[in-house]
Amino acid sequence: MKTLNEYCNFLLKAPNLEDKLLPPPGDLIDEVSSFSLPDFPGRSEKIQFSDKKSKIPRLEHMNLDSNRGLALHHFANHELMAIELFAWAILKFQEISPKSRQILLKTLEEEQIHFRLYLERMREFGIDFGDRPLNSIFWKFRPLMSSFEKFTSIVSLSLEGANLDFAIVYRNTFSHQGDEKTASIMDRIYRDECKHVRRGIRILKNRPDPALSEWEYYLSLLEHPFTPRRAKGYFFLPFTRKKVGFSEEFIQKLGEYRDEFSNRKKEVIPEDLKSWGIYSG
Repeated sequence: MKTLNEYCNFLLKAPNLEDKLLPPPGDLIDEVSSFSLPDFPGRSEKIQFSDKKSKIPRLEHMNLDSNRGLALHHFANHELMAIELFAWAILKFQEISPKSRQILLKTLEEEQIHFRLYLERMREFGIDFGDRPLNSIFWKFRPLMSSFEKFTSIVSLSLEGANLDFAIVYRNTFSHQGDEKTASIMDRIYRDECKHVRRGIRILKNRPDPALSEWEYYLSLLEHPFTPRRAKGYFFLPFTRKKVGFSEEFIQKLGEYRDEFSNRKKEVIPEDLKSWGIYSG
């Protein structure tokens, strides 16, 4: 593989996990070309998408090693979908600047690192990737990503934005259970997700119509059925959004946002951790 496109095409269509985790060579040439993009990535039977539901265990059940392993399996599924989607985006958006394509590649590589961290730790808990059903939720949003800005609004600002909440919530939960090794992984994820979201915020700062607020421009990029509810966890931590550079209005509007998905049964939170943030349903 000599070009960036060849690498991403290989990764996207490769059926095996080890190929999807192949780090990008350092000397890839970025040439503009066209590709026939699949609706879904290549997957072997072991890691194929499933319509069967597999829910993440609730926070109050994270005292069990097996449940922490299942939680990491859930997170790893999201990481693999992100790896594939960043490869898809590099192939899809040939017209964006070489710098923007390199930023996508850097994020892809960091997602590969995250997946390996989850995989190693979940195996220590006795679960391998693919032992439980794998949903395709991120890939179901692919038809809504017709432009680089729409891709960024969904993946970087929303899905990775929500991880700012989830990473801290689960870091604190694992630490509360005395599992500092897994908590340290979540802390690494949080720090990297801050970088990823900052990269995405560039589209808000460079919005074509400055008369629109960041929030208004963000909303203009989203299409039904995707909503801003996907951009936050069930515990919303406003300080994380301030840290990465969202405007005060954006943070307030996101915190206030509700829709039909805002109906989650509340988790049982230890008293000493109830200062996490705002419960958003």
